[in-house]
Amino acid sequence: MKRCIVIGSMPVDVDLKRFITPKDYVFCADGGYLQALKQGIEPDVIVGDFDSSPHPHNIAAKIEELPVIKDDTDTYHIARQIIKDGFSEALFFGVTGGRPDHTFANIQMLKFLAQNRVNAQIIDKNSTYTVITDGQAELPATENCYFSVFALDEKCTGVTETGGFYEISDAEITNDFPIGVSNEFIGKPVTISVKKGSLLIITTGKD
Repeated sequence: MKRCIVIGSMPVDVDLKRFITPKDYVFCADGGYLQALKQGIEPDVIVGDFDSSPHPHNIAAKIEELPVIKDDTDTYHIARQIIKDGFSEALFFGVTGGRPDHTFANIQMLKFLAQNRVNAQIIDKNSTYTVITDGQAELPATENCYFSVFALDEKCTGVTETGGFYEISDAEITNDFPIGVSNEFIGKPVTISVKKGSLLIITTGKD
């Protein structure tokens, strides 16, 4: 699998070296390069309009400067590049915990990537976010964690959840009723699938 790492400009509250391997390609979105350098991570490319962070200097990474006035956020621009370059997996850090509008935009970006068959996750200290479209996700058995499932489309059909405290089979869930919030692991792997539609899956620690 061809995997990339994307580091955003919000504070990164995890140890990136736990997740990054030498084979990974590292994108930084705008000021994300400052977050990367704090942890000794050398980016391969820095993408941004640099309207809220200093323009990078004396850095070996390729720099792609974007216009300030544009339709895509810097991170969404990188998502398009991920698809174009044929990455099959992407991990995002430093893209939550700041402005809620940008956090929501990044969740929409996960849906865009899932629809284009990229397995993408947003990871922060407390939570992991992923989206599946017409497909299936496997969550490893985890202690002291909740998992929640939300419809990102008006309705998602053929939703099945097995292995958790609450189980459903071939159900329909909608984006105006959060029936999938706060399910629990019970010591075994969880499988979540949807026949039609996009589901947001959030795993969050109880502490």
